Amino acid sequence: MKKILILGGSGFMGSSIVDCGIEKKLIKYKINEIHVLSRSKKSINKKYKHIKINYITKSIINLEKIPQVDYIIYCLRNNNIKISNNYFNKFLRLLETIKGKPKILFTSSGAVYGKNTDKIKDKENKKISLNSINKLMGYKKKYAKEKIFIENKFIELGKKNYDVSIARCYTFIGKNILKYNFAISSLINDSVKKKTITLNTSMNVYRSYMHSDDMVKWLIQILKKSNNECPIYNLGSDKTINLRTLTKNIAVLVRKKPLLKKILSKKFDYYVPSITKAKKQLKLKISISLNDAINSTIKSLNDQN
Repeated sequence: MKKILILGGSGFMGSSIVDCGIEKKLIKYKINEIHVLSRSKKSINKKYKHIKINYITKSIINLEKIPQVDYIIYCLRNNNIKISNNYFNKFLRLLETIKGKPKILFTSSGAVYGKNTDKIKDKENKKISLNSINKLMGYKKKYAKEKIFIENKFIELGKKNYDVSIARCYTFIGKNILKYNFAISSLINDSVKKKTITLNTSMNVYRSYMHSDDMVKWLIQILKKSNNECPIYNLGSDKTINLRTLTKNIAVLVRKKPLLKKILSKKFDYYVPSITKAKKQLKLKISISLNDAINSTIKSLNDQN
Protein backbone atom coordinates (compact mmCIF):
# COMPACT_ATOMS: atom_id res chain seq x y z
CA MET A 1 0.00 0.00 0.00
CA LYS A 2 1.15 3.55 -0.77
CA LYS A 3 1.32 6.83 1.14
CA ILE A 4 1.07 10.28 -0.42
CA LEU A 5 1.95 13.75 0.87
CA ILE A 6 0.28 16.89 -0.52
CA LEU A 7 2.21 20.09 0.14
CA GLY A 8 -0.08 23.11 -0.03
CA GLY A 9 -3.15 20.93 0.16
CA SER A 10 -5.98 23.29 1.15
CA GLY A 11 -6.68 24.33 -2.45
CA PHE A 12 -8.76 22.74 -5.18
CA MET A 13 -6.29 19.96 -5.99
CA GLY A 14 -5.58 18.93 -2.42
CA SER A 15 -9.28 18.95 -1.50
CA SER A 16 -10.15 16.93 -4.59
CA ILE A 17 -7.48 14.30 -3.87
CA VAL A 18 -8.76 13.92 -0.30
CA ASP A 19 -12.33 13.59 -1.59
CA CYS A 20 -11.28 10.87 -4.04
CA GLY A 21 -9.54 9.05 -1.18
CA ILE A 22 -12.61 9.19 1.05
CA GLU A 23 -14.84 8.11 -1.85
CA LYS A 24 -12.60 5.06 -2.45
CA LYS A 25 -11.47 6.30 -5.88
CA LEU A 26 -7.79 5.92 -4.94
CA ILE A 27 -8.09 2.25 -3.99
CA LYS A 28 -7.05 1.13 -7.49
CA TYR A 29 -3.80 3.06 -7.01
CA LYS A 30 -3.25 1.28 -3.67
CA ILE A 31 -3.08 4.60 -1.80
CA ASN A 32 -4.24 4.11 1.78
CA GLU A 33 -2.75 7.14 3.53
CA ILE A 34 -2.93 10.85 2.62
CA HIS A 35 -0.92 13.47 4.50
CA VAL A 36 -1.92 17.06 3.79
CA LEU A 37 0.22 20.09 4.68
CA SER A 38 -2.28 22.93 5.08
CA ARG A 39 -1.78 25.65 7.65
CA SER A 40 -5.11 27.28 6.73
CA LYS A 41 -7.11 24.12 7.41
CA LYS A 42 -8.36 22.95 10.77
CA SER A 43 -7.22 19.50 11.78
CA ILE A 44 -9.76 16.92 10.61
CA ASN A 45 -7.59 13.85 10.90
CA LYS A 46 -9.67 10.74 10.41
CA LYS A 47 -9.11 7.08 9.68
CA TYR A 48 -11.63 5.37 7.46
CA LYS A 49 -11.78 1.64 6.85
CA HIS A 50 -9.80 2.02 3.64
CA ILE A 51 -7.77 5.22 4.07
CA LYS A 52 -6.19 7.50 6.68
CA ILE A 53 -6.36 11.30 6.29
CA ASN A 54 -3.78 13.28 8.27
CA TYR A 55 -3.68 17.11 8.21
CA ILE A 56 -0.45 18.87 9.19
CA THR A 57 -1.47 22.41 10.13
CA LYS A 58 1.85 24.21 9.76
CA SER A 59 3.78 26.27 7.28
CA ILE A 60 6.47 24.27 5.52
CA ILE A 61 8.99 26.74 6.97
CA ASN A 62 8.12 25.53 10.49
CA LEU A 63 8.29 21.81 9.70
CA GLU A 64 11.16 19.77 11.10
CA LYS A 65 10.39 16.62 9.13
CA ILE A 66 7.86 15.16 6.72
CA PRO A 67 6.14 11.76 6.86
CA GLN A 68 7.75 8.74 5.25
CA VAL A 69 5.78 8.53 1.99
CA ASP A 70 5.96 7.01 -1.48
CA TYR A 71 4.58 10.02 -3.40
CA ILE A 72 4.68 13.81 -2.96
CA ILE A 73 2.55 16.37 -4.82
CA TYR A 74 4.04 19.85 -4.47
CA CYS A 75 1.34 22.55 -4.72
CA LEU A 76 3.06 25.25 -2.65
CA ARG A 77 3.21 28.66 -4.25
CA ASN A 78 3.59 32.36 -3.57
CA ASN A 79 3.64 35.26 -6.03
CA ASN A 80 6.78 36.50 -4.28
CA ILE A 81 9.51 34.45 -5.98
CA LYS A 82 11.86 34.94 -3.01
CA ILE A 83 9.31 33.33 -0.67
CA SER A 84 8.66 30.52 -3.16
CA ASN A 85 12.39 29.90 -3.31
CA ASN A 86 12.51 29.71 0.50
CA TYR A 87 9.68 27.15 0.42
CA PHE A 88 11.52 25.04 -2.13
CA ASN A 89 14.85 25.19 -0.29
CA LYS A 90 13.12 24.09 2.92
CA PHE A 91 11.51 21.26 0.97
CA LEU A 92 14.96 20.09 -0.15
CA ARG A 93 16.11 19.99 3.47
CA LEU A 94 12.97 18.09 4.50
CA LEU A 95 13.61 15.47 1.82
CA GLU A 96 16.82 14.63 3.66
CA THR A 97 14.81 13.69 6.78
CA ILE A 98 13.21 10.63 5.15
CA LYS A 99 14.59 7.36 3.87
CA GLY A 100 14.67 6.68 0.18
CA LYS A 101 13.45 8.99 -2.57
CA PRO A 102 9.69 9.35 -3.10
CA LYS A 103 8.31 10.15 -6.52
CA ILE A 104 7.51 13.88 -6.71
CA LEU A 105 5.13 15.91 -8.89
CA PHE A 106 5.04 19.70 -9.14
CA THR A 107 1.70 21.28 -10.08
CA SER A 108 2.66 24.07 -12.44
CA SER A 109 0.30 25.95 -14.76
CA GLY A 110 -0.46 26.46 -18.43
CA ALA A 111 0.12 30.15 -17.65
CA VAL A 112 3.85 29.53 -18.19
CA TYR A 113 3.19 29.52 -21.95
CA GLY A 114 2.19 33.18 -21.65
CA LYS A 115 -0.52 34.99 -23.59
CA ASN A 116 -1.95 32.95 -26.44
CA THR A 117 -2.50 35.09 -29.53
CA ASP A 118 -2.96 32.42 -32.21
CA LYS A 119 -5.87 30.21 -31.00
CA ILE A 120 -3.64 27.14 -31.11
CA LYS A 121 -3.62 24.68 -28.22
CA ASP A 122 -0.48 24.87 -26.10
CA LYS A 123 1.94 21.97 -26.52
CA GLU A 124 4.63 21.00 -24.03
CA ASN A 125 7.36 21.69 -26.57
CA LYS A 126 6.19 25.28 -27.04
CA LYS A 127 9.05 27.65 -26.28
CA ILE A 128 8.65 29.43 -22.95
CA SER A 129 8.92 33.12 -23.78
CA LEU A 130 9.36 35.84 -21.17
CA ASN A 131 7.96 38.32 -23.69
CA SER A 132 4.78 36.26 -23.97
CA ILE A 133 4.51 35.97 -20.18
CA ASN A 134 4.98 39.74 -19.85
CA LYS A 135 1.88 40.23 -22.01
CA LEU A 136 -0.21 38.70 -19.24
CA MET A 137 -1.87 41.14 -16.87
CA GLY A 138 -1.17 41.76 -13.17
CA TYR A 139 -1.66 38.67 -11.01
CA LYS A 140 -1.41 36.26 -13.95
CA LYS A 141 2.02 37.58 -14.90
CA LYS A 142 3.43 37.12 -11.38
CA TYR A 143 1.76 33.71 -11.16
CA ALA A 144 3.33 32.52 -14.43
CA LYS A 145 6.80 33.79 -13.52
CA GLU A 146 6.68 32.04 -10.14
CA LYS A 147 5.60 28.78 -11.73
CA ILE A 148 8.35 28.73 -14.36
CA PHE A 149 10.92 29.64 -11.70
CA ILE A 150 9.95 26.61 -9.57
CA GLU A 151 9.68 24.38 -12.65
CA ASN A 152 13.38 24.98 -13.23
CA LYS A 153 14.08 24.04 -9.61
CA PHE A 154 12.39 20.66 -10.14
CA ILE A 155 14.26 20.07 -13.38
CA GLU A 156 17.48 20.61 -11.41
CA LEU A 157 16.20 18.24 -8.70
CA GLY A 158 15.83 15.55 -11.36
CA LYS A 159 19.48 16.03 -12.24
CA LYS A 160 20.25 15.12 -8.62
CA ASN A 161 18.71 11.71 -9.34
CA TYR A 162 15.26 12.34 -7.88
CA ASP A 163 12.20 11.01 -9.71
CA VAL A 164 10.20 14.14 -10.52
CA SER A 165 7.56 15.32 -12.98
CA ILE A 166 5.68 18.51 -13.81
CA ALA A 167 1.97 18.88 -14.55
CA ARG A 168 1.05 22.14 -16.29
CA CYS A 169 -2.51 22.54 -15.08
CA TYR A 170 -5.35 24.31 -16.86
CA THR A 171 -8.99 24.83 -15.80
CA PHE A 172 -11.10 22.41 -13.79
CA ILE A 173 -14.60 21.85 -12.49
CA GLY A 174 -15.93 20.04 -9.43
CA LYS A 175 -17.54 20.84 -6.11
CA ASN A 176 -14.36 22.27 -4.58
CA ILE A 177 -14.07 24.90 -7.32
CA LEU A 178 -17.18 26.70 -6.05
CA LYS A 179 -15.35 28.53 -3.28
CA TYR A 180 -13.03 30.26 -5.76
CA ASN A 181 -13.69 33.34 -7.87
CA PHE A 182 -13.39 31.74 -11.31
CA ALA A 183 -15.75 32.16 -14.26
CA ILE A 184 -17.07 28.61 -13.99
CA SER A 185 -17.66 29.05 -10.25
CA SER A 186 -19.66 32.26 -10.76
CA LEU A 187 -21.76 30.73 -13.54
CA ILE A 188 -22.66 27.66 -11.48
CA ASN A 189 -23.34 29.68 -8.35
CA ASP A 190 -25.64 31.93 -10.41
CA SER A 191 -27.43 28.85 -11.77
CA VAL A 192 -28.54 27.90 -8.25
CA LYS A 193 -28.73 31.19 -6.35
CA LYS A 194 -29.92 33.78 -8.91
CA LYS A 195 -32.68 34.25 -11.46
CA THR A 196 -30.26 34.94 -14.30
CA ILE A 197 -26.83 33.56 -15.20
CA THR A 198 -24.49 36.45 -15.94
CA LEU A 199 -21.30 36.46 -17.99
CA ASN A 200 -19.46 39.75 -17.61
CA THR A 201 -16.94 39.84 -20.44
CA SER A 202 -16.78 42.00 -23.55
CA MET A 203 -14.42 39.71 -25.52
CA ASN A 204 -14.47 36.12 -26.73
CA VAL A 205 -13.05 33.87 -24.03
CA TYR A 206 -12.19 30.23 -24.74
CA ARG A 207 -11.60 27.64 -22.05
CA SER A 208 -11.75 23.88 -21.47
CA TYR A 209 -12.75 22.14 -18.24
CA MET A 210 -11.60 18.85 -16.75
CA HIS A 211 -13.63 17.28 -13.94
CA SER A 212 -11.79 16.89 -10.64
CA ASP A 213 -12.07 13.09 -10.72
CA ASP A 214 -10.27 12.96 -14.07
CA MET A 215 -7.78 15.50 -12.75
CA VAL A 216 -6.87 13.31 -9.75
CA LYS A 217 -6.54 10.22 -11.96
CA TRP A 218 -4.18 12.08 -14.30
CA LEU A 219 -2.16 13.54 -11.41
CA ILE A 220 -1.54 10.08 -9.96
CA GLN A 221 -0.59 8.57 -13.32
CA ILE A 222 1.81 11.42 -14.13
CA LEU A 223 3.26 11.16 -10.62
CA LYS A 224 3.87 7.42 -11.01
CA LYS A 225 5.84 8.06 -14.21
CA SER A 226 8.17 10.57 -12.53
CA ASN A 227 11.84 10.05 -13.31
CA ASN A 228 15.13 11.95 -13.24
CA GLU A 229 14.48 13.42 -16.70
CA CYS A 230 11.53 15.36 -15.23
CA PRO A 231 8.80 14.70 -17.82
CA ILE A 232 6.34 17.58 -18.37
CA TYR A 233 2.67 17.01 -19.23
CA ASN A 234 -0.26 19.32 -19.79
CA LEU A 235 -3.12 18.49 -17.42
CA GLY A 236 -6.63 19.46 -18.46
CA SER A 237 -9.28 18.94 -21.10
CA ASP A 238 -8.75 19.81 -24.77
CA LYS A 239 -12.49 20.24 -25.44
CA THR A 240 -12.62 23.95 -26.25
CA ILE A 241 -15.70 25.99 -25.37
CA ASN A 242 -16.49 29.69 -25.67
CA LEU A 243 -17.66 31.07 -22.30
CA ARG A 244 -20.74 32.55 -23.99
CA THR A 245 -21.69 29.09 -25.21
CA LEU A 246 -20.93 27.65 -21.77
CA THR A 247 -23.22 30.22 -20.15
CA LYS A 248 -26.06 29.37 -22.53
CA ASN A 249 -25.55 25.62 -21.94
CA ILE A 250 -25.72 26.01 -18.16
CA ALA A 251 -28.83 28.19 -18.53
CA VAL A 252 -30.52 25.45 -20.57
CA LEU A 253 -29.62 22.80 -17.97
CA VAL A 254 -31.23 24.77 -15.12
CA ARG A 255 -33.94 26.48 -17.19
CA LYS A 256 -32.84 30.00 -16.43
CA LYS A 257 -32.11 33.09 -18.51
CA PRO A 258 -28.53 33.86 -19.56
CA LEU A 259 -27.43 37.51 -19.38
CA LEU A 260 -24.57 38.11 -21.83
CA LYS A 261 -22.62 41.34 -22.16
CA LYS A 262 -22.30 42.62 -25.72
CA ILE A 263 -18.95 41.83 -27.34
CA LEU A 264 -17.18 45.16 -27.81
CA SER A 265 -13.63 43.97 -28.45
CA LYS A 266 -12.10 41.91 -31.24
CA LYS A 267 -9.60 40.55 -28.74
CA PHE A 268 -9.86 36.99 -27.48
CA ASP A 269 -8.61 35.05 -24.49
CA TYR A 270 -7.63 31.48 -25.44
CA TYR A 271 -6.42 29.09 -22.72
CA VAL A 272 -6.64 25.48 -23.87
CA PRO A 273 -4.00 22.71 -23.71
CA SER A 274 -2.93 20.10 -26.18
CA ILE A 275 -3.03 16.80 -24.26
CA THR A 276 -1.74 14.57 -27.07
CA LYS A 277 1.43 13.74 -25.12
CA ALA A 278 -0.49 12.44 -22.07
CA LYS A 279 -2.89 10.51 -24.30
CA LYS A 280 -0.13 8.83 -26.31
CA GLN A 281 2.56 8.25 -23.68
CA LEU A 282 0.39 7.55 -20.61
CA LYS A 283 -2.78 6.31 -22.35
CA LEU A 284 -4.82 8.87 -20.41
CA LYS A 285 -8.25 10.05 -21.52
CA ILE A 286 -11.12 12.29 -20.48
CA SER A 287 -13.82 10.04 -19.02
CA ILE A 288 -16.29 12.67 -17.73
CA SER A 289 -18.02 14.95 -20.24
CA LEU A 290 -18.39 18.67 -19.58
CA ASN A 291 -22.18 18.39 -19.27
CA ASP A 292 -21.87 15.58 -16.73
CA ALA A 293 -19.24 17.60 -14.84
CA ILE A 294 -21.54 20.65 -14.76
CA ASN A 295 -24.52 18.59 -13.62
CA SER A 296 -22.60 16.93 -10.79
CA THR A 297 -21.20 20.29 -9.64
CA ILE A 298 -24.65 21.90 -9.65
CA LYS A 299 -25.96 18.90 -7.69
CA SER A 300 -23.22 19.30 -5.08
CA LEU A 301 -24.14 22.99 -4.69
CA ASN A 302 -27.83 22.12 -4.33
CA ASP A 303 -26.95 19.53 -1.70
CA GLN A 304 -25.07 22.19 0.30
CA ASN A 305 -28.05 24.59 0.27
